[in-house]
Amino acid sequence: MQWLPKIIAVLIVIDGIVVLFRPDLLKKYCQLFSEGATIYVAAALKALIGAGLLFGVSEKCNLQSVIIAFGILAIAGAIFIIAAPQKARAITGWFANKNTATLRLLSIIYLLIGALLVFSS
Repeated sequence: MQWLPKIIAVLIVIDGIVVLFRPDLLKKYCQLFSEGATIYVAAALKALIGAGLLFGVSEKCNLQSVIIAFGILAIAGAIFIIAAPQKARAITGWFANKNTATLRLLSIIYLLIGALLVFSS
């Protein structure tokens, strides 16, 4: 399963590119996840990403500690969403209300994190 972190990292890079060119999509999904029980879908996705990173790490990875750290952060994020859904909804609402320039800047940071994960895996 050593290919799993690389696939997740490439998907993160693709997602960052999409948000860079279409920040309105991020706003739409943030509004969607900030309403009702759909926040738990986000928690499940974060948990799956974290588990994929943790279970997929191998000695062939360049920087195992980076992949492990981001896997733990993803699982911690999923636990946060489940433990405090109102605060998680407030954070997604905050993202939904940001202007496109701010979202583009954040997507560049997201792209850099994805590139680090691609290099690490």
